[in-house]
Amino acid sequence: MSARPRVVVCGGGLAGIAAACEAAGRGAEVTLIERRPFLGGRAFSFTDPDTGREIDNGQHVFLGCCPAYMGLLALLGTIGHTSLQRRLDTPVRDRAGRTGRLRASPLPAPLHLGPSFAAYPLLSPGEKLRALRALTALGALSPAAARSLDDISFAQWLGRHGQGEGAIGRFWDLIVLPTCNDRSDRVSAALAAFVFREGFLRTARGSAIGWSRIGLTRLVDPAARTFLTARGGRVIAGRAVAAAGPEGVELGDGERIPADAVVLAMPPGRVHEACAEALPPSGGLESSPIVNVHVWYDRPVMDEAFTAVVDSPVQWIFNRTAMGDRAEGAHHVAVSISGARREIGVPRAELASEVRQELSHLLPRARAAEVVATAVVKEPHATFAARPGQAALRPGTRTAVPGVLLAGAWTATGWPGTMEGAVRSGIRAAREAVGA
Repeated sequence: MSARPRVVVCGGGLAGIAAACEAAGRGAEVTLIERRPFLGGRAFSFTDPDTGREIDNGQHVFLGCCPAYMGLLALLGTIGHTSLQRRLDTPVRDRAGRTGRLRASPLPAPLHLGPSFAAYPLLSPGEKLRALRALTALGALSPAAARSLDDISFAQWLGRHGQGEGAIGRFWDLIVLPTCNDRSDRVSAALAAFVFREGFLRTARGSAIGWSRIGLTRLVDPAARTFLTARGGRVIAGRAVAAAGPEGVELGDGERIPADAVVLAMPPGRVHEACAEALPPSGGLESSPIVNVHVWYDRPVMDEAFTAVVDSPVQWIFNRTAMGDRAEGAHHVAVSISGARREIGVPRAELASEVRQELSHLLPRARAAEVVATAVVKEPHATFAARPGQAALRPGTRTAVPGVLLAGAWTATGWPGTMEGAVRSGIRAAREAVGA
């Protein structure tokens, strides 16, 4: 072994960037390899070929309970390009025109959501009382008891605690859909319970919503390259990993890179291709899609930065102009649809038309506005499927191959498929790699 441990990180997404930066910060000689020409993984931005406008591949917001992700951006010097609410403040509307807010008050957790919940107009008084009882039951769960719920869906757990389909759709799924990327009837009760406990019940700050004001790729690239090269590291982009093992990595063009430890921060299928012994195919950990529809209008059609929508195929509407998009001559709105199993198969033009019609119904000012451009972004494998039983299918950091480690939001982080989970997995893998 050289004086400095040689760590090769395969995969330049958030897990790989976090692993590489953590290992470099601990004195390792790091090589980061990414098959695409840019870093960022599944949280990236690009220039849409039809409109010529820069867009993100998804609305990758984060919460105040995501210290690892925010810490990585602070390390890279780009945290200043993000915004984070002081406290949660989320408008909610339905197709009938009723509006409300989920807003955190200055009260300590878990009382901070009480005033806005009491005034929430989309639940009946009886539904609010039953929901409050269910929230209390969630808060009373021990961590071990919460993890033991992985074999049932969150909808099953909610049903046992008096929640009907209406309350699930108008309250619970507002939170479950964007965080777990599916509806409560398809999501592990353990993961959903974790989200509510960590993000909404433990601290008053945890549920605050944050976002990037610049393209997601620019949030980490070139900052990660600069960080690593300044510490004697190397970034190889645009070249794929063909094989990996305890002695190093071989690239697709035949170049061999020796290593004392290898971190495989790639999707499960790519990990198996590169090092089958490290991750035998389980055939069980599936993926869940996300679809985003971008619409540019010739005038503003909404004032708030974002709004949640219930009883509608349009789940969340983001005012990208208010959130930082400074495209001239257009008001940019993005619709995010999680768990988009139907939408992923709808032709783009048809889906864009459906969303424009729904926005005209939901946003009165959109009816008189002219549509300047539209774009549809489909991510069929946006996250791992957070279905019941997922915990047993998510591998840990160590593998059966000495010196070969795993990282990724799909590994056993305890978190859903989020940017926070990805960063945490990378940090953990790097600490194991440098220790090894």
